[in-house]
Amino acid sequence: MKPEPDVIKVCDLLADQKELLRRIHHDATEPPGKVMAKADLANFLLCHGLHIHEMAKAALLLMGSAEPYSVVLLARSALESAFNLVAARNDKQFGPQRMAYELEELARKLTLLAEKQAWPASRHPTPDECRKNAEQIRKEYAVPVLTDNRDRVRISNIERIAEVANLSPYYDDDYRQLSLTVHSNQAGILNAGSGFLVRKGMLALCNASLMASAVLCDAFQLRPTFNEKIEEHEARLSEVMQQPDYLPQPQELFRNDANLGRRGN
Repeated sequence: MKPEPDVIKVCDLLADQKELLRRIHHDATEPPGKVMAKADLANFLLCHGLHIHEMAKAALLLMGSAEPYSVVLLARSALESAFNLVAARNDKQFGPQRMAYELEELARKLTLLAEKQAWPASRHPTPDECRKNAEQIRKEYAVPVLTDNRDRVRISNIERIAEVANLSPYYDDDYRQLSLTVHSNQAGILNAGSGFLVRKGMLALCNASLMASAVLCDAFQLRPTFNEKIEEHEARLSEVMQQPDYLPQPQELFRNDANLGRRGN
């Protein structure tokens, strides 16, 4: 007999972690002037923290509506933000390099769109604006232009980013499996529909939320206020992760079409 997933415990934990992350994000940005020093890096951390919060909120809404399938897509995106957050904490140059890289990549893509007349010259941002912003970040944080391809891969490839964050086990397990659904791989579609990847996705969201809370606390000197709650959530997460995974056979999915949606949808 297959073990029943501890859905209620996981949902309750994610709801509490979402609220904790919201409180930490609020305290990190109040008063607003607190984040003006080195604002680009502060905003990099805050944006990724906010993204994880919003992914957790959306996942809980789906679970509450008995429509869990897309939780898998939200969880992978949240994990990417968690990798970026923790990498930025571990390596002081990573955050600025990543911000500059994203702007340079955006400039490159907008240039291609402009050449195909899909991005009018009057539309903002322009490729030049993106490049100037990237140069400003490199100057402000004293990070060089990356000329070595290995260095570029380190801040552009998600597997390498997970390594910088010391989170390779999450990449090798959760992220790889969740990616199957994101890329419309048949195994990923079936395993999301069966619920196997939904549970992994909910646990990934719990982990991402907890990582974000810890990084923002460290970055904005909030540990004394929230450390007790973070430790409590770590213990609860450790408990729910002890429940074994169950990988069903594809035919089980089609015996119960409610897993994919109501009949007729």
